[in-house]
Amino acid sequence: MKWLGMGFFGLLMPLAAAGTSAHYSLNPTAFDHGGLTGGSQHYRVNSSLSAGGVASSSRYITRSGFVGQLSEMALQVTALGMTLAAPALTLDEAGNLQLNASLTNSDATTTPLDPGSVTWSVQSGPISTISPAGLATAAHVYQDTFAVVRGAYQNFSATLAITIHNTGNDDFAAYAGDGLPDLWQLQNFGENGMQGGPTSDADRDGLNNLLEYAFGTNPNQPTAAPVAWNGTLLTAHGVPTQSATTSGSITSYRAVFARRKDYLAANLAYTAEFSRDLVTWSASSVTPTVIASDSEMDAVAVPFPALTSGQNNSFFRLKVELHAAATAAAVGRPIGLGDTSD
Repeated sequence: MKWLGMGFFGLLMPLAAAGTSAHYSLNPTAFDHGGLTGGSQHYRVNSSLSAGGVASSSRYITRSGFVGQLSEMALQVTALGMTLAAPALTLDEAGNLQLNASLTNSDATTTPLDPGSVTWSVQSGPISTISPAGLATAAHVYQDTFAVVRGAYQNFSATLAITIHNTGNDDFAAYAGDGLPDLWQLQNFGENGMQGGPTSDADRDGLNNLLEYAFGTNPNQPTAAPVAWNGTLLTAHGVPTQSATTSGSITSYRAVFARRKDYLAANLAYTAEFSRDLVTWSASSVTPTVIASDSEMDAVAVPFPALTSGQNNSFFRLKVELHAAATAAAVGRPIGLGDTSD
């Protein structure tokens, strides 16, 4: 009996004894509002007051009466060793991005998932493909566009918003590589319009789309009126024209045409050419002068060459060139807009 008593007593001691150290003491037998409390000179923890009986500090975590935890799914993207979170996430068009998923648990911990165990799909926007391993590939866009991807794992799912960034102005669908900006073509002809190419003339006014773009005119509305201005304000886009200024007995003429403000970035070149016989043409060597403007275009002027007595009238035309290999057939096609001077 003596040994039985000692054995029984020894079995109860580990269950009832308080855990101690130099810094704290936990007494599982102490109850405070149903709780398993612990304390020391510096802290006190009452596990009954926290969800799931969980309490923690910077040095420890205790789970008294913990039987399980709940999880929800969260998506995140990892690139170059950095974790990026929605919604401020941007992917360049035609670029790739590895999608990753994790489970967020009720105790604020996370459980990473193998991307291959997640079912990926595109909810909306220009994501061309997502591989079974979670590698997303962006499609080409003509302007920054939102996309939404979805990941599903067992009974969990979540979505992630991505901005597909437009990095090129001439790479969208059937308009790619033709020299004209995709956005301008989309605005005037819609996606993959049959009449959107640089050599097409949808309104049959004699100006192809390259010239309509260069002059700032509407490619779906016939244009016959010349460019117009009032003082330094450009009042109407149109075809090139001439203007005359008389001082005493001398009248000076100049060729005037509309030129895009962004013509250099658009790879456009405008060249005024002059002729005395409509056979031989010479490019002007004079730098055009801006005489009027609006938010999109400038009206610029180039003086006619000086005439001497007995010479024939002078004529001018404007050549617009697009420095792009895809539009080589249209390059150098001059506009036959001859105007005369005395």
